[in-house]
Amino acid sequence: MKVEAKYCEIADRLREDILSGKYSPGSAFPSLKMVCRRFGVSYLTAVKALESLKDLGLVKSQNGVGTFVARRMATIGLVMPMLKQVEVYPPICQEFSRLCLEKGVSIDFADISALRSDRVRPVVVAAAKRMVADGVAGVVFHPVDFGDDTHETNREVLDIFKSANIPVVILDTDIDSEPDEDRFDFVGVDNFEIGKFLGRHVIERGAKKIFFTAWSDMSANVRRRLDGLVAAIAQRRGVRFVGSGLYLSESDALAEKWRRSPPDAVVCSSDLVAANVLKLLLRIGKKCPRDILVTGVDDVNLATLVSPTITTVRQPCAEIAATVLETLFWRFDNPEKEKRRIMLAADLVVRESTTR
Repeated sequence: MKVEAKYCEIADRLREDILSGKYSPGSAFPSLKMVCRRFGVSYLTAVKALESLKDLGLVKSQNGVGTFVARRMATIGLVMPMLKQVEVYPPICQEFSRLCLEKGVSIDFADISALRSDRVRPVVVAAAKRMVADGVAGVVFHPVDFGDDTHETNREVLDIFKSANIPVVILDTDIDSEPDEDRFDFVGVDNFEIGKFLGRHVIERGAKKIFFTAWSDMSANVRRRLDGLVAAIAQRRGVRFVGSGLYLSESDALAEKWRRSPPDAVVCSSDLVAANVLKLLLRIGKKCPRDILVTGVDDVNLATLVSPTITTVRQPCAEIAATVLETLFWRFDNPEKEKRRIMLAADLVVRESTTR
């Protein structure tokens, strides 16, 4: 059997031993010599097998002391108030779940995304209290970003976890107004830069009049994209920002406005909005990209299923999920270290909707 296949087989066997409880958290793990004897393999093969377990976060080595089973957490809380409203969150959550399964960690998932805005606070607060009572080791929290008392809701939820000394990684939507001593680790993308990406792109494609549209009430991330777009426009002489609108409630008004005075480009807050804008343009006799350029954000499947295909910004879903989990694991081992703020790069994907 090849070394590559052999070390993978050994790593899988040892991983099963750890997850089954044969080696308890914090206990000494078999040395390289013991692994060599048990499986009848070379020192190099044993090293590669243990490195694979380290990569999974299952074992840790201390120089001069030995290798130990990592202190594993039984459950991680995942609180996602916006799961059904934002197309990019399901693939992030799916990858996060896959990684947790791989590492032998279970998830306590609180999906409150279908609730009315006036019902979110009591439900998300109750979910936080239940997670504390159930003993979750850490939490991934996407802050509530809709309703009238979002700041108070998020503050109450975070205070619940902080009082219980449960580490929290905030996903995607940062809470800018918190003082430094109340900060939490954060992983997301730079939405201001996403707006600038798209603004620069449509300007380079000849747009002089640029409109921005979102699905409904603008979340903090959408507002940052709008701010980035406006900043890109401000840097180019002869280019104008001609307004913004909400597609869900203003589509008829937008149709009438664009019939009379069409923009050169419509920058949309998501691929879903962009797909609906394409339908609206067809209804009023405007063609994309000939008459109006259209862009989206997220690079979900929808972006390639419509005609024309949508130029968009690809969010690195798998990398976001992996970084969130890695950050939470790091926080378990470094509770006093300075809080991390990790902004991952997003890539522009150019397709037919901006190609003339």
